[in-house]
Amino acid sequence: MGLFSKRNASDARSAAAEAETSAPEGEAAPEAEAPEAVPHVSISVTTVNSAARTPEAPVSVPAPPAAAPAPTPPAGEPDTNVDLAQALTALAEGGDERAMMHVLRQSIQGKLLLSTSLDGVSEEDKAAGRVPLGVHRDAEGAVYLLAFTSPRELEKTRTAEGPVTGVAVDAVWALRQASGEGYAGIVLNPADGKASAVVPKTLIVRLFGDGRNNDPAKQALAQPRDADALQRLVAALATHGGFVAGRAEVDEDGNRKTIGIAETRLGDRRLLEVFTAPIEIAALGRGDDAYPVTAAELAAALRSDEGITGIIVNPAAPWLDVDRAQLAPLLDVR
Repeated sequence: MGLFSKRNASDARSAAAEAETSAPEGEAAPEAEAPEAVPHVSISVTTVNSAARTPEAPVSVPAPPAAAPAPTPPAGEPDTNVDLAQALTALAEGGDERAMMHVLRQSIQGKLLLSTSLDGVSEEDKAAGRVPLGVHRDAEGAVYLLAFTSPRELEKTRTAEGPVTGVAVDAVWALRQASGEGYAGIVLNPADGKASAVVPKTLIVRLFGDGRNNDPAKQALAQPRDADALQRLVAALATHGGFVAGRAEVDEDGNRKTIGIAETRLGDRRLLEVFTAPIEIAALGRGDDAYPVTAAELAAALRSDEGITGIIVNPAAPWLDVDRAQLAPLLDVR
């Protein structure tokens, strides 16, 4: 993949509110893939009666279940998925389509808690993580998986019979489960009187697209900012590639000539914008198209322009910028 013609784009990134957006010079390869479609489906905001929960048949989950903590955890205890909790709050406070977009973005990173019932479950099944998951059935009989952003939210579903049991899983696993057979979608924080959302199965399917989303890179961005997180991010990009944001330029006859690819300028740094999924590009609100790139294409683009000093991944946040010197595993991909 060759880079790129220069273009201007509005700066809509929380990562660099003062940054100037443009693209490097060059020609786009004629074989550049068509842009990815970005989902534009509304999320329902609703309150689900926790009493409507009905455990489903046992499902093998990636971790054994544990009882939710007491209703008043120690001060400062972090949420399981604080970014998603904040996005749900913003949506409940009268957010627009962009707020809905951010709920979707944050729902595919970090961890979620799923409710379960251990009544009648054998010790062997408990140890293996084969447990029934709590669900909500609507008036038409559609079944929605229940997911929570923190132990506090899970505790809100406590019943007279005793504490609620929960299991922490990767958010991606929970969403893929909710998009499988027998489910109509997922309800996020169902016991919250305001900051709750229903994400339908059709939207989850479109969110994951054709499987080219870089979920490991998205997960790395949700981790504490340390050297290991940066290494995991670079390794994920070197393995799975990602997406770049661009706009096709056409000649007088309507033929595509070049593709302007976005980069961020921070002082004297030129950072190529890289994304883990098309929805991350849509969240910037610039009207860019999403172009999938393999790891080899991304590495070739960086090698072709020594003036690019690094990359910024998912600039709509949570984001991470990586200097060129730290991109060796990616630059070595051929």
